[in-house]
Amino acid sequence: MYIVIVGAGGAGFYVASLLSKERQEIVMVEQSEEVAEEVRRQLDVGVIVGSATSPSVLRQADVKSADLIVATTESDETNMVACFMAREMGAKKTVARVRNPEYSGYLVVGGKSPHAPRKVVRPRSLGIDLFVNPEIEAAREIVSILSSLYVSPVEEFADGRVQIREFKAESGAVVDRPLSSIAFPKPCVVAVISRHGGIKLPEDDEVIRQGDRVHLIAASKDMDELGATFGQPKVPTKTVVIFGAGEIGFHVAEEMEKRGVQVKLIEKSASRSQEISARLKRAVVVQGGGPERDLLSEEGVASSDAFIAATGDESLNILAGLVAGKLGVSRNVVLVDRPEYIPLAEEVGVDVAVSPLLLCASKIARFVLRGGAVSVVLLGNEEAQAIEFIAGPSARITGTKSEDLEMPGGAKIGAIVHGDTVKIPAGESIVEAGDRVVIVSLLSSIPAVEKLFK
Repeated sequence: MYIVIVGAGGAGFYVASLLSKERQEIVMVEQSEEVAEEVRRQLDVGVIVGSATSPSVLRQADVKSADLIVATTESDETNMVACFMAREMGAKKTVARVRNPEYSGYLVVGGKSPHAPRKVVRPRSLGIDLFVNPEIEAAREIVSILSSLYVSPVEEFADGRVQIREFKAESGAVVDRPLSSIAFPKPCVVAVISRHGGIKLPEDDEVIRQGDRVHLIAASKDMDELGATFGQPKVPTKTVVIFGAGEIGFHVAEEMEKRGVQVKLIEKSASRSQEISARLKRAVVVQGGGPERDLLSEEGVASSDAFIAATGDESLNILAGLVAGKLGVSRNVVLVDRPEYIPLAEEVGVDVAVSPLLLCASKIARFVLRGGAVSVVLLGNEEAQAIEFIAGPSARITGTKSEDLEMPGGAKIGAIVHGDTVKIPAGESIVEAGDRVVIVSLLSSIPAVEKLFK
C-alpha cells in the first residue's frame, strides 16, 4: 500500500515506524525541516517538507495515488482539512487524529429556524473515514480493564465470539511448567508470550516463567474460566483513585461515576481541580502534588480497588504506580506515552501500562489490511498482530486442513469460526469459504500470511 502520513511528531513518527516494519510504502509530510531531517535519519520512508494544507505539497506527495492518508499533527483542524483535501484529490481512505471530543463522532447542525430539521454531519461527509482520539481510546481501555475480573486488556474477534486476552503468569498451575503440561480448563491457544520487553510465538515445550505476559485466544464464553489458571480474579471495582485529572483521567472518572463507582481524583493544579469538581457529579477531587507515599496513603490508595496514574508525565505515572503497588492496591494501571516504556512499567510491578500511541496505531492498522482481513490488534509492545480474515472461495487457505497448512514462520492459527461454531485450537478443521480465521503473526510475516487469503 501507498500511505501518506501528515505530521512527523510523536504519533506520526510512531505510526510510520510501525507501518514501515510491515514493508508499506510511506511518505511523510512535515512542516519542520529539523523534524523532517530526524525522520530521514531514523526511518526508511520518503519525507516532504511543507504544510499539508497546501495543495501543491499534497500534489508533491502524490496523494491522488494514496491508499491511505493519516493526519497526525497537533492541530485537529489541520488534520481534518488535510484529509478533506486529500480525499478530493483522489486518496482512497483517510484517518484524522483529533483531540477535541466534539469531533470524534458527528456534528449536529441547527436548521434555519427552531422548528426546521437539523442536519447531521458525519466524518465521511468531511472526507474522513475515521477519527482517532488517543485520549478517548486510552480512557475506554482503562474503563474496560477496571470493569473486568482480571487486570488485563481484552480484544474481540468474529463479532464477539472469540477473544484474545493478556494474563500475567502468577499461579503455580502455570509457572515453571511447559505449555504441553498445563491443564487448561477450556480449549485455547497461547498466541504469544511477552518476557522482559521481548515477544515470542511459543512452541509446546516453552516453559512459562513467573511474571510472563501470556496472550490467550479462546471462545469468549471460556475466557474468565481460563484466566483463573493464571491468578486469582479481582473483586469488582467499587472504589478508584485517579492520579491526574487531565482529559484521560477526567473521562475515566466520568464513565466510572456512571457505573456507580466511588471516584477520587488527585490533581496538582488548583484551577483544574475546581473545573473538574464542577463537571463531575459525585467524585471527590483533591488538590495534591507529587506521588509521595504519605499523600497516596492518606487518600486511601491502599484500600481502593484500583489506582490509575494518568498525568501527562509518563515517568511520574510509573513512579506513582510503583508507590501504589507498594501500598498494596488491587489494580494498578499507569499511562505511558511511548510504547517502549510498557516493559519498564511492568517490570517495576505495574499491572498494566496503557499507551495512547499504541491504541491509536492499533485503530489505524485496520485500514492497512489486505487479502480479506477485517480486524487487527497489536500484541505486546508492537512486534506482533492478531488478525481476523474472512476466507474467500478462491483463497489458498480455503479447503485445506489447518494442520496441513504450511504456515509462514512466525505465524499460527488461533481460531476458526464457522457460523456460530468456534474451533479452538483449529486442529483438523477445514477452512471453508466464509469462515473467519484469527491468525497471530509477527509483523515481518504478515505479507506472507496475507497471501494465504488471496
